[in-house]
Amino acid sequence: MQVKVFEAKDMASGLKMVKEALGPDALILSTRTIRSGTFGMLGKPMMEITAAVDNNWQEPPVSPVANPKRQVQPQQTHRPDRRQDISYGEIWAQDEPPPVAQPARRQPPVNREIQDELAELRNIVKGLSNRITGLDSSALRKPYIEPEYTAPGSGNAAVDPAIAFLTGYGINPETAQVVARFTRDTIEQASDLDRNDLTAIFKAAIARLFTTEQLLKSRPTHQRRISLIGPTGVGKTTTLAKIAAHYLSQFGSRIALITIDTYRIAAVEQLKVYGEIMRLPVEVVIKPRELEQALDKFRDHELILIDTAGRSPRNGIDLQELAGFLRPELGIENNLLLSATTRERELEETIKRFSILPISNFIFSKIDECDQLGVLLNIHYKNDTPISFLTNGQRVPEDLIMPSPATIADLIMNDHRTLNNG
Repeated sequence: MQVKVFEAKDMASGLKMVKEALGPDALILSTRTIRSGTFGMLGKPMMEITAAVDNNWQEPPVSPVANPKRQVQPQQTHRPDRRQDISYGEIWAQDEPPPVAQPARRQPPVNREIQDELAELRNIVKGLSNRITGLDSSALRKPYIEPEYTAPGSGNAAVDPAIAFLTGYGINPETAQVVARFTRDTIEQASDLDRNDLTAIFKAAIARLFTTEQLLKSRPTHQRRISLIGPTGVGKTTTLAKIAAHYLSQFGSRIALITIDTYRIAAVEQLKVYGEIMRLPVEVVIKPRELEQALDKFRDHELILIDTAGRSPRNGIDLQELAGFLRPELGIENNLLLSATTRERELEETIKRFSILPISNFIFSKIDECDQLGVLLNIHYKNDTPISFLTNGQRVPEDLIMPSPATIADLIMNDHRTLNNG
């Protein structure tokens, strides 16, 4: 028996190679997917087919007509020859198994070895027939395709090595598929890639998916009114103090603080302490009309920062009350503060509920408490809302980042969590 191993780009071309090299009698012993290239994990997938053929068997010659006792009729030899021509792969490709040939009556024992081989082949066909009987007939007409050869979105994307690499950073499979699609051609055309090269390629693709807005990068030409909204416990008051301190250190201009958080006992006092330290005026408002009056009071200030009470995303009444304060005609930019430690499903629900208000930007807090930051890309890709700030600690104002897309990509693909102020 002769055994050979073939490599092809797909099953169809592989079977053609087997047939050309070993003939139609070849049996497919095994198939598997391998990857070529120096960077094995992301090398181009190939099919490896192991096939065999018995070269020792020869078709018995037809005896001369002069010896009728030794002659084998064509009708009797036709079915065994057809049975020998069926390869293992061809049997599976048929809609129904071919009928099992019956031995001719009174057939002389021309070659006992041949008869044994034919009997074994009949048993194989019979066994396959029994297995096929229990399968859905529609499935038998669909050839099996290795997952690596399926198109994106076919349900097998999770097996893509690039996607597996990205999900290791907390990026969900859906978003990882988008990143992988952007980078696949670059990776396949490159050679001698190491992990650092691969990471750099993914960083560039991730940065292209982000939109950021650096609110206080430069001095505003008109008064800006920025509010911080979000659920309880995400760090709105501390983040507001960081933004105020950063702006004060950069431009030293007139800033005013307003709070409508009268629910927590210590909330007003906390903001007043920050105001005293930075020598900034703090105004407490209880009713929407009072907010209008406070804005008019600080009309000559360049920046007004508004602190709000934490609202449960599931409490529609509280959100409606908050919307009564932050009306669109007041020109307030609402920044939704989200904790990066929150589960992605809960973040999506929070965004949906707070969308009762016009949301200008996202702010992600507590990124220093996360092992993975892929959630930033997951949420941003689904909502396409710019990111204005990231916070990575409790220090004021040090633990505040005004990120660029490249900065966020670097944070997702690395552990550089000490970056601050952009």
